[in-house]
Amino acid sequence: MPELDVDVQVPAKPRQKPVIASHPKAGSGHAAAAVRPERRMERRHKGPRQVWVQGTDANGATVEEVRTMQDYSRGGFYFVSDQHGYFVGMRLHVIPSFGSLNLEFVAEVVRVEPKRKMAYGIGVKLLHARDPIAPHSPAKA
Repeated sequence: MPELDVDVQVPAKPRQKPVIASHPKAGSGHAAAAVRPERRMERRHKGPRQVWVQGTDANGATVEEVRTMQDYSRGGFYFVSDQHGYFVGMRLHVIPSFGSLNLEFVAEVVRVEPKRKMAYGIGVKLLHARDPIAPHSPAKA
């Protein structure tokens, strides 16, 4: 049977950066390194930028604070808070300071990790921008 001479175009894979995680080996005092690919699609930017965060915790209490983002990208950001009301899946309204255009976004908490001194690292995914212009109803004469 004759072989076909076909050019196959393979799509470029997203950038993958190995992440090293240490796991203790069973029965041994040594740590083994596991490599997993980087899942983030956008580049992370470091630097202090403020963010206004507002949401409702599991008990129905309002959580509202202004914090400093540790890093951020087009799709989300990470900040540290001393409030313990955040949980994975929590919906938030946030206004990150991205320069002169500060839009309000609906966001979701995707990671909560304990830090030192009773603080928590909060990973947030931006879902969509809220409509910045309130609906206008015509005035009645």
